[in-house]
Amino acid sequence: MSHSRGTSAENPEPESTLDRVKSWYHVPALLLVFGFMLWNRARNYASYIVDGEVLFTGTDPWYHYRSTMYVVQNWPATMPFDPWTYFPYGTRSGQFGTLMDQVFGTIAIIVGLGDPSAHTVGMVALFAPTVMGALAAIPTYYMGRRLAGRIGGVTAAIILALSAGLFLQRSLVGVYDHQVAEGLLQVTSVLAVMVAVSVAERDKPIYEQFLDRDIPALRASVGYAALAGLAISMYLWTWPPAVLLLGILAVFFLLWLVLEYVRGKSPEHVAISGAVMMAVVTVLQVAVIRELAINSTDHSLLQVGMPAAIAAGCVFMAWLARYMEAGDYDRNLYPVAVGGILATLTILAAVLTPDLFSYFVDQVLRVIGFTENPGATTTSVGEATPLTEPRRLYQYHGLALFAAIIGALLVLFNQLTDREATAERFLMVVWFAFILAASFTQIRFGVYLVFPVAALSAVAVDYVVRWTDFSIEDGVEAYEVITVASVVLVLFGTLLLVSPTALAIGGSAGPGEEPAAWSESMEWLDQHSPEEGAYGTGGNGNLEYYGTYPDQEDFDYSEGAYGVMSWWDYGHIITVQGERIPNANPFQQGSTTAANFLLAPNETQANNVLETVDEDDDTPAQTKYVAVDWKMANTYGQGGGKFFAPPRFYDVSNVSASDYYGSVRSRQNSQQYMNYRTQDYYESMVVRLYEYHGSAKEPQSASQPFVYVVDWDTATTRNGQTIRASPADGSPAVKRFSTMEEARNFTESDGTSQIGGFGAQPGERVPALEHYRFVGSSETSAYSSGAHNQFQLIESAFGQLPSQQSSTGDCASNQTAMPVGNQTYCMDDAATKTIDHTNPAWTKLFERVPGGTIEGTAPANTTIEASVPMRNNVTGETFTYTQRVDVGSDGQFEMTVPYSTTGYDNWGTDKGYTNVSVRAQGPYEFNIPVNPRASVPLNGTAEVTEGQVVGEDDSATTVNLTVPNNDQTTETTPDTSTNETSGGTTDGSTSGDTSTTDGGETATPNTVVRPSTEPLP
Repeated sequence: MSHSRGTSAENPEPESTLDRVKSWYHVPALLLVFGFMLWNRARNYASYIVDGEVLFTGTDPWYHYRSTMYVVQNWPATMPFDPWTYFPYGTRSGQFGTLMDQVFGTIAIIVGLGDPSAHTVGMVALFAPTVMGALAAIPTYYMGRRLAGRIGGVTAAIILALSAGLFLQRSLVGVYDHQVAEGLLQVTSVLAVMVAVSVAERDKPIYEQFLDRDIPALRASVGYAALAGLAISMYLWTWPPAVLLLGILAVFFLLWLVLEYVRGKSPEHVAISGAVMMAVVTVLQVAVIRELAINSTDHSLLQVGMPAAIAAGCVFMAWLARYMEAGDYDRNLYPVAVGGILATLTILAAVLTPDLFSYFVDQVLRVIGFTENPGATTTSVGEATPLTEPRRLYQYHGLALFAAIIGALLVLFNQLTDREATAERFLMVVWFAFILAASFTQIRFGVYLVFPVAALSAVAVDYVVRWTDFSIEDGVEAYEVITVASVVLVLFGTLLLVSPTALAIGGSAGPGEEPAAWSESMEWLDQHSPEEGAYGTGGNGNLEYYGTYPDQEDFDYSEGAYGVMSWWDYGHIITVQGERIPNANPFQQGSTTAANFLLAPNETQANNVLETVDEDDDTPAQTKYVAVDWKMANTYGQGGGKFFAPPRFYDVSNVSASDYYGSVRSRQNSQQYMNYRTQDYYESMVVRLYEYHGSAKEPQSASQPFVYVVDWDTATTRNGQTIRASPADGSPAVKRFSTMEEARNFTESDGTSQIGGFGAQPGERVPALEHYRFVGSSETSAYSSGAHNQFQLIESAFGQLPSQQSSTGDCASNQTAMPVGNQTYCMDDAATKTIDHTNPAWTKLFERVPGGTIEGTAPANTTIEASVPMRNNVTGETFTYTQRVDVGSDGQFEMTVPYSTTGYDNWGTDKGYTNVSVRAQGPYEFNIPVNPRASVPLNGTAEVTEGQVVGEDDSATTVNLTVPNNDQTTETTPDTSTNETSGGTTDGSTSGDTSTTDGGETATPNTVVRPSTEPLP
């Protein structure tokens, strides 16, 4: 028997290890990249699960979770209309309840074996962005591979993995937002278009093949073009404003078809590919059209008409090329003809449909306007602000950004010198140019930038490798190794070393304190307020939470439905966590109404604002609650404060943030500043609610014996800007006086000063509210926020209020702990009352009530003050509500108060009212104020029932007030300890006569200690 193994041709030599590595190295490399991206994004998932509840980062993920839950409950349908937001109208958003929510709703159903719990859906939503972010490595690899071979694909994938840009930030665990889906689907769509146009260039389809039905010849070109159309459609199904990509492709086809014809080639092949893919997009978008209007944010005629116009344009340009070629026209006339036709159409559109023309111009400028000046309301949305610090691009992408620019220039040079240059490379340059421009115009578009950066960096690497002729088989020269190693260090070194790195971003992922704090308050609202549809009536609510409602302009709410007023940032959290209906939401619906209420300078205007949005039919559905957190009343935007935003939306009169607050900078440290407030700030509803709980506030009182004055001088910076600075004589910017007369004398002699404006101290009396009461809050305090504390400590330092750094992290029992980063500062409770008049629970809830009436007799022609001690049983905080009223010459008075003192258990949620946690600790007592520190107590007290306050009992409480026989005046001795810290050892604080501060400095107990990190101006 022969044992011959045949010829060498029949039995080739075994593949060497080096050959196998060269053939397959990209597979393990891509798996490592995918694994790293998934791990880096998901590793902090445990911080998003608090007491078994899944939390999310930001605002939009909450509504995507709701949209996904709706899909689970009504699979495979998406929500056509939602009455659980934008009270009293309801709404539908085209950017939510789209393909992304359907996909992950379906996954949740599979994971939950057909009946997933809310927790299961939450866990799927929690990890969804990490999976989408990691999957983006696949199209990125293939994009780089098409442009620069396997090494280019691996290079592109690694750049994507190491980039710390917006795509990473939007694809971290817990960021269940459509932006990560946008990035994944846009890069997939562009890759599909690259393949489609490349196949068209290879197979060269022409019109006659369609007439002859030459299916074998057309199969690949038409098939890949149709797949590209499907990919683009999926992108549009997920995010209707993806018409951005349609605009980019329109410019690409326009420029490429012109370029092809001018250099003597037929544009017909790529034009056919473009026409087919856009025809597919048109058909698939018709299937989901919801609005017969032009709307970039919903499935409308725009998403149908734009691809149809591009398809028609491709067909027309191919026909025009044939026509001009048949007529033997000069090829250079082709771009002239195309440009002339476009100019004519543009002029006709501007003349015949000026509104439509303006709409398109505005949309283009909003996306790639560069120098377009966005409106104030636009810039209040963080992701819509322009990129004002280009260095961020370097921090996010390192030198890969510059490598991408070099790669783009090399591609353009190749297009000019090589008649056979490919369309897909030119597409990459057009894409990069548009996305770069969009990233400068609105920072949100930076989520796309990493993809063309990675791909074009791969092109630059490919040029370097080819220039060095790097080949292991032919031997490696030293200069080749040095060159390639340098490229690797240039591209990846900065991504690994320049802060912030991808590892740092992934490691810092967390929901933050806000979601948990709002979750607490929304849980309180859910448990202590009547269900929607049951306010004032009791029983179960009649508005199904995941019900299906037909699309409509104005939902007809039934009796007992009610709205919750808050700033628009928190609308989705109110809908999802509280299962209540917000007046405003992150779609910016109701934002003007919210601003008009929050900034209302008096209660009458605030009531009028709410009355305009109350249902005006026979079903008295009204706004009944107000949710306010510390950020809404905080003027420090860099510390998370949001008070700057409502003035941009307020339309009752022309106001700006400067009408409410300004800044005074320290002369000793120009980077340090404090914000002083005007009287308009203190009289705004948001401050009267959050800081004073609806009570009156005096500039000076027994509990706050000093009158504060903010003093400044003007100064000129090096660039010629005039600013307010602390006094040139070295005196403190915040001064305090024992009497109002002293304070007024000072301000009258100093034109650059004002009474009040420091902390919670107004310059004039702020009257009490009659129809809004504090009913509940979060347990979490604003003092748990380092950003809040940092600015509070800096401001307190301006006011010479004592604070000290704790070496143990604990503070004494009469001090408030203020953590900032890894340090803890301690401030006397008396001092914190100056900065925050009431305990700053993170979120506070207020109820709009008719109020109870107190009437009776009192000494004629006097002003009497009613006061009632209150306690928040959630936090243990106590405060006093006070209100004044003038007594007539007949000795009669009447006042409306929002707080009851008895009968709480008679009017709870079972009766359709609030089970309040803020309850009186005694009856209303009365006095006649004599001066800020003294008053004459009156005989007589008043009990106000809960039924009277909520309007179920129309009777008034009657009281006869008389002056005691001894006519004794009560005077409170002012507490003057707020400007010093006691020496010696304090419980939980530093021991001995010094405390260690940042940088090794020591401070005596009487020293005002500033936090180590100071805000930039």
